[in-house]
Formats: sequence, structure tokens, C-alpha cells
Amino acid sequence: MRPSVQERIVPQLERHEGVKLTSYRCPAGKITIGVGHNLEARPVPGIPCEVGHTITADQARRLLIRDLMDFDRALNDALPWVSSLDDARYGVLLNMAFNLGAVGLCGFRRMLAAVRSGRYDDAAAEMLDSVWARQVKGRARELAQQMRDGEWR
Repeated sequence: MRPSVQERIVPQLERHEGVKLTSYRCPAGKITIGVGHNLEARPVPGIPCEVGHTITADQARRLLIRDLMDFDRALNDALPWVSSLDDARYGVLLNMAFNLGAVGLCGFRRMLAAVRSGRYDDAAAEMLDSVWARQVKGRARELAQQMRDGEWR
């Protein structure tokens, strides 16, 4: 992951996902900790997969960075052309991949086609015309604006 992207996306994801230092069941019923880290899908040595376990803020940040590295690889494997995007627009796709998974992001075919061809207003409109946008509300509006103008939020 580009250091310039990591520097901006870490605080953005902490704001969008929240930072929870005690494990809990997310709305999907999965045991989660830190910044949206699903312990059931992605076990971590030394962190039990049970509700109520506590980690430090530093551990949460390290988990987030490790998760981001994995999503960065998955995003580039699925869509190799994304490496040519500017940092802010790449950050939108990485943020969405973090939230939806790379497979979920790939379901946004019209949005991705618009991004690939540089039609960022169309891409933003496609983002907002989705079930995802209705679920994440302000996050979707913020990321759509970042997609439109190429400026980090």
C-alpha cells in the first residue's frame, strides 16, 4: 500500500468504522474488535474469539494496518488497473473494499467502469444509487464526494 494512502485512510476508516477496544457482536452477528476486524473470519493469535476481550489502541491500529495490507492486495489482484488511480480515488475503492470485501466491491460494475474511464461524477452517482449507500449513509456521501473531486475527506 502506498504510504500516502495509508496515512490518510487509517484515520478515515477509524472514523467510518469506529474503534472498539473490547470485542463485541456486530450487527451481522460476528465477533468483531478494533476497527471492524472480524475475529471469526480472520483469527488473530493471542486474541480469543469471544465477546468481552480487550485490546489496546496500538493493537487496534496494528490490526487495521494489517487488514488494510490484505485488502490492498485483494483489490489490486481483482482490479489491477486501480494502481494507476490518484491516492484519493484509490482510497475510496480501498475503503469500500474494507467495508464490502473485494468481491462485494467488484459487484459495483457500472461504478468501476466509470472510475476506470475517468468518469468520476458518474462513478459517484453509481455509488450513491446502491443498497450500500442506503446502509452506510454519510460514509457513502463522503466517499462519493471524494470520488468526484479527488480530495480526501
